[in-house]
Amino acid sequence: MTNSLQSPERLSQQLDDAVAGIIDRFASEGHGTARVIETLQDVLTKRQIAYDRDPDTADDSIEEPSNDWPAADNPSDRDGGS
Repeated sequence: MTNSLQSPERLSQQLDDAVAGIIDRFASEGHGTARVIETLQDVLTKRQIAYDRDPDTADDSIEEPSNDWPAADNPSDRDGGS
């Protein structure tokens, strides 16, 4: 198990390695290194904006659909009464 409080240098190196792998993967698929880097920058900018708006989406409540419709109480009715 890795230490969640790694040094900033270690985190930077791990992210650099991961990003290099992403760039290599998409560049080798024919997208071109410069295009991959530009697109990656756009993606990161969008993620930063989303994070700035809502830093912890896990705290968001999710509205579950209501089960107060007639057939919800008797799932066998969905199969034609079996």
